[in-house]
Amino acid sequence: MLIRRITKHLEDQNWFAVALDMLVVIFGVYLGFQLNDWNENRKSIEKGESYLQRIAGELEQNIRFFDNVISMNERNFENGQFLLNTIENKELVNEDPTRFITSLAFVGSSLVVNVSNNTIEEIEFSGNLELIKDEELRNEIVDYYDFIEVSENFSHTRIDAEIEYQKRTAGLLGPKYSELGRNLSYTKEEALPIYNQFVKKQDLIEWIPITMASKRGTIGFSKRSRQNAKELIAKIRGEEIPEEEEEAQ
Repeated sequence: MLIRRITKHLEDQNWFAVALDMLVVIFGVYLGFQLNDWNENRKSIEKGESYLQRIAGELEQNIRFFDNVISMNERNFENGQFLLNTIENKELVNEDPTRFITSLAFVGSSLVVNVSNNTIEEIEFSGNLELIKDEELRNEIVDYYDFIEVSENFSHTRIDAEIEYQKRTAGLLGPKYSELGRNLSYTKEEALPIYNQFVKKQDLIEWIPITMASKRGTIGFSKRSRQNAKELIAKIRGEEIPEEEEEAQ
């Protein structure tokens, strides 16, 4: 229709009408490009927001994992101190033989969180990081996962301490005393022979504080990561930034 009209105007040499028709064509093309750009921009914003909500969901999951890991590692740290206290106070073993045996079995191990980072890996792999429009928030998200990755690269220190602890407890506990995930209890008749061997293993006693120091580092990393995750969630959702938890003295 428009082409036919332009052709007629050309035949009539109606240059004003031809110019007007051309302006209509140009404006229509321009408007089409603008609408397409607007639509693509809207899709980018929606995808960026979807990424942020997925990241927030993964951070919430990580926080729950950190809560459990911190609780269990703090309990193990306390049990390490309990073992050291029994050296000067044998009565502690008589009062709680189960704690003595389980502490000896598990003080040398730490739980860690395998942080969920599927979304940020997908974003970086696809080159879509710029879809998170808030540059400050985008950088903080990247920094969070970089902090996790760098810290995990130094996990060999914790692993070395735990392996050495296991070596130094060799021969103290048989298989029946090192079963995970079971609600077991022991008598003082079972604990005291082990205790008598324990107090003679000076190399093990000297290694317990080193193991505890490693565990304190793991706890500190978990708490810092948990707080960072809470702050990121608040920023993603436009909520008030939670105050950092004070360390127990």
